[in-house]
Amino acid sequence: MTLLEKHFTNLSRSYNDLRTTDPEPVRYVREKLRGRKTVYGADIGCGGGRYDLLLMELMPGLSLICADANEAMLKETGRLLLSNGHMDFRTLQMNASVMVLPRDSLDFITAFNAIHHFDPVDFLQQASSSLKDRGYVFVYTRLRSQNARNIWGRFFPGFYEKERRLFRMSHIEAWMDRVEGISLSEIVFFKFRRVATLDRLVSQARNKHYSTFSLYDDGEFAESLLLFQEELQRHFQDLRHIDWIDENVMLTFRKDLPHGQK
Repeated sequence: MTLLEKHFTNLSRSYNDLRTTDPEPVRYVREKLRGRKTVYGADIGCGGGRYDLLLMELMPGLSLICADANEAMLKETGRLLLSNGHMDFRTLQMNASVMVLPRDSLDFITAFNAIHHFDPVDFLQQASSSLKDRGYVFVYTRLRSQNARNIWGRFFPGFYEKERRLFRMSHIEAWMDRVEGISLSEIVFFKFRRVATLDRLVSQARNKHYSTFSLYDDGEFAESLLLFQEELQRHFQDLRHIDWIDENVMLTFRKDLPHGQK
């Protein structure tokens, strides 16, 4: 088991409670697919299913494939969806580098906060083959510059420097030179005001709610966590009300029509 696999397996039962789930990007997906009575989709890198639950709740008529490489995470997804009364889904253990999805059959594919775990060019190329004509791929992520400006990038020592898996806009532009049959159609930026207590932030870090924290060794992490708390104490007067802005981006790709069709 790799370090990353161990990280997500250990975190699977608490992951949904530790992470923040934003409905706005799911509403964006819904608007793009508005007017369809039935919708077939797949969420790649679904984790514990928190975005799958939102997709099912906000999109009546959705039939969803929830795919992840981690078996423990998939079990949590299934439990979460079933416990909330959703049945029209299936879980699929699958590595994003070798996607086993039905060809030419899906209205959309999503990846929420997961693209930095895959090869994006391989992902987009394989996703394109599974989409219907003019189907969508929605990639919700943080850019490297956005990561520098959040509470962790600003105050947790080494967080921004260690997280080299996130992309810059120049990387995204370069993807499109290598991908055939799918085009980048829209980029939407999101900003969210967050408020948390110091205790909540420390708990999230200790439980390694971001996989970035798995890149620290134990001693380095312990020292960085102490420095993080000291920095927050210096910058915020009320440690029960620490506020900041989180930023994310939605990259919307659309499958091209076959040559000669409009």
